[in-house]
Amino acid sequence: MKYSKLFKVFSDENRIKVVQNLSKGTCCSCQFVDKFDISQPTLAYHLKMIRDSGLATTEKVGTWNKYHINYEILDSMIAFLNEIKDSRGKECKC
Repeated sequence: MKYSKLFKVFSDENRIKVVQNLSKGTCCSCQFVDKFDISQPTLAYHLKMIRDSGLATTEKVGTWNKYHINYEILDSMIAFLNEIKDSRGKECKC
């Protein structure tokens, strides 16, 4: 299921913080190193997970990778959660 990777992104506090920062605008990976108390390889792992889930995209600008939130994927995730919420109280049709 496509949502499992997205929910895995939100299962880690550092990845949540990265997503929150990305929601404020485009960021370079170098900007995160100073903000988080984690090593650069760990940060690279988290950014890769976020990118692989589809929640973020990257753009190469010179030698830098700029990360952006993919709002279409975020909207899809919100719609999925709303669909579950809207099913509240209905009988199971398994």
